[in-house]
Amino acid sequence: MDLSQLFPVGPPGGDIQDGLDLQETVRGELSMWQVSTTGYWFGWVQFMINEGRGGARAGQWVPGYALRPREA
Repeated sequence: MDLSQLFPVGPPGGDIQDGLDLQETVRGELSMWQVSTTGYWFGWVQFMINEGRGGARAGQWVPGYALRPREA
């Protein structure tokens, strides 16, 4: 999952080494799809943010364009 598509925060405001990395691509577990009232598809995904640095598990609806199949 492409976090930069999920959290479009614009151009970098600095280089914070221990900051939250919302521009990386992470692995997630897709458990269902649902279409919105406007016809866009969303997947319910559980994923880790900042996995290598203590991280936190998150779960939320993610637009289909931010998802792609896991590479083997």
